[in-house]
Amino acid sequence: MNTQKKIILSLVIVWVILLILFGFVHSGFLFGGKVKVYFFQSQDNNLYLVSVEKKIKQLMPEKSEKIRFVIEKLIRGPDQQESANGFISCVPAETKLLDVRLEENIIYLDFDETVETGGGIKEIRGRLSQIVYTATQFDPDAGVKLLINGKEIKSFSGEGITEVENPMYRKDFFDFIKGEKNETKDTSSI
Repeated sequence: MNTQKKIILSLVIVWVILLILFGFVHSGFLFGGKVKVYFFQSQDNNLYLVSVEKKIKQLMPEKSEKIRFVIEKLIRGPDQQESANGFISCVPAETKLLDVRLEENIIYLDFDETVETGGGIKEIRGRLSQIVYTATQFDPDAGVKLLINGKEIKSFSGEGITEVENPMYRKDFFDFIKGEKNETKDTSSI
C-alpha cells in the first residue's frame, strides 16, 4: 500500500472513531460536564432555590445513575466554599438514598426515614423542592414520586405535613424560585 492510501485509511479510521465517541457522548453513555444541585441562598432578605453547578468527569451510562449522583451530592449539602457564600440545604445530611427507579416520565426516589425528619412546613416544602429540582434537571417535565424504605407514602414528614401521594413537579415549587429563571452558580469541581 502506498503512502497516500495509508494516510487516507488513517484519516477514515480517525473519523469513524470520532463519530463513535460523539455517539456515546450524545446518547449520554459518556457523561461529563456539569450537573446542578439546588440549594437555598438568601437574596433580598428572602431564601430562594438556586442551582449550583458542579463539574463532573465520570462514566455514567444510565440516567438513573446520574440522578443518584446528583441526589447524593444534594444530601451531602453545600461544601465549605458554598456555605461561606450563603448556600444552605433543608435536606438532612444523614439521609440515605436507597434506590432510584425510572418509569415512563416519573422518577421514583427511595429514601430512608431520615429524609422526613425535622423542620416546619416551609422547611419541608423547601426540602421537597430541592429534591424535585435536583432530580429533574435531566428532564424538567418529569415527576418525582417519593418512597420511604421501599414503600410509597401519602404524606411527608413525621406530622404528615405535606401530601406526596401524587408525583411532584417543578411547577409545584415555583414559589421558591426568584423571577422566571434562577441564577446558576459554578462553585466547585467534582
